[in-house]
Amino acid sequence: MLPIRSLATARSPVALLSALCATLLAGVLGISVAASAQVKSPPERHDDGTLAALPPLGWASWNHFFCDYDENTIRAQANALVSTGMREAGYRYVVIQECISRERDSQGSLLADKARFPSGIPALVAYIHSLGLKAGIYTDIGEHTCISKTYLGSYGHEVQDASTFAEWGIDFVEMDYCNRVPTETGRAEYEKMSAALKSTGRPMVFYLCCWGNERPWEWGQGIAQMWRTETDISSEKNHVDWKRLVGNFESNAAHAVFSAPQSWNDADMLEIGNQGLTDAEAEAQFSMWVISPSPLLAGADLTRMSARTLAIYTNQEAIAVDQDALGAGAVLISQIAPAVEVWARPLGSRTSGHLAVMLLNAGESRVEMHVSWGELNLAGSVKVRDLWSHRDLVAPTSGITQTLQPHTAMLLRVQGIPSWKRAIPFEAESPDNLRTGKTDLLSCSECSSGYALSLGESGLPGSIVFRHIQVNVAGTYQLAFQYVRAGLGNESVTLSVNGGPDQVVAAPGRSWGSMSVPVPLRVGENDISITYSGQRKFDLDKISLAR
Repeated sequence: MLPIRSLATARSPVALLSALCATLLAGVLGISVAASAQVKSPPERHDDGTLAALPPLGWASWNHFFCDYDENTIRAQANALVSTGMREAGYRYVVIQECISRERDSQGSLLADKARFPSGIPALVAYIHSLGLKAGIYTDIGEHTCISKTYLGSYGHEVQDASTFAEWGIDFVEMDYCNRVPTETGRAEYEKMSAALKSTGRPMVFYLCCWGNERPWEWGQGIAQMWRTETDISSEKNHVDWKRLVGNFESNAAHAVFSAPQSWNDADMLEIGNQGLTDAEAEAQFSMWVISPSPLLAGADLTRMSARTLAIYTNQEAIAVDQDALGAGAVLISQIAPAVEVWARPLGSRTSGHLAVMLLNAGESRVEMHVSWGELNLAGSVKVRDLWSHRDLVAPTSGITQTLQPHTAMLLRVQGIPSWKRAIPFEAESPDNLRTGKTDLLSCSECSSGYALSLGESGLPGSIVFRHIQVNVAGTYQLAFQYVRAGLGNESVTLSVNGGPDQVVAAPGRSWGSMSVPVPLRVGENDISITYSGQRKFDLDKISLAR
């Protein structure tokens, strides 16, 4: 949320009170206690690596309501997640944004706004949990949030507020970027809150709502599970502009290499169901977000959705693209004309031959679009499914051609045999790789995705393991190293495939280039480990595999 908005654990006594409130509320609202008891609250422990293995799905209050809400509004939206079937489609988080606390008690603990939350936040969270949903809360890195100086942020109170959130039973914490203290970086403040949240022992998704400031995709892994890559998608309540929406998507996609489980680039909330979008544009936003893959936080009034809006939100075939376990980001395949683009992302593994493909016509004129199977690195017979019409398409042997109206997108699932005529790349800086020892992210304009990974220095070893390298035919493949800035002279790197014997590879002593060696790969998953322990640095851009 931007400053423009100024316009408008171990079980504690509080946790036990929350459980009691859930039972009482269930009785008052006609929900059977037995049915409520069958829904387990999130486990009270810290993240074990699965907290955000997939992009989070849910509902968030700001885009539609700004601060025009109270606890009854939140309950109504939570009820709608259940009654509309959105919960069963995967939407589990109910995120309360902004205008939460005006004051602290004598001990410095946050006090919820009594007018907005007369029953208290623990009771509201307990109700959300009783529906099989998870509760999210909002704070800020400054002393105050983005709403002038009316509501409180967490600056100087990170440990205290994290403890309060855990006692309230919170499952998701969003931290905004307003009113940053000039002597502090946002990163330092986010690191403080991250450590504080972890110290509570309660698993809470941590969302850095920093609008892309300080390049969070470079350092956010391990600190948070998701981060905003751009400014707010809209500065208006219940309204969005198409161009802003497309701009957020393309800005978000620029950081696709950092997309992986527990590491999600967020393009901001979904505006589907709010004013300013046609149904076709809303469908296009969903297509852009799932191919990214971005977290899916509905930002509309779920109690007043049209049938078409609900159908978009609950398109299981499209959601499955967003929730693909590989978590790979979208790659621009071709730009046919300004604002007319073909995007794709691998599904399952980077060599599976399964892809999501989006044809996007963000322009103002009808246009014919084409993508060839060669552009997608596919060979043989190719299957194509349209994820909005829910039908299989007859796929020509060379590729697919479609005519798209302005402000529309076509979302496809494509399956073929991977072609090894063109090498398949694996970026060194991807957070899905395992890194040990001395490894540093290197920003470099000449690198394939703008980054490389520096391994080792001054005798300190650095290692990287490339995972999820899947092949369907065992045999010898050609592995190419692409490196930048520092050739190794007479030094070398050590290569190991699937934990097998080490192979020493000498790098040519030039400042930029590549080297290639044969490697044996087995059917299914393969791991390739590269280690450098010399005196210089080995700046690895990527590896690629070919047959």
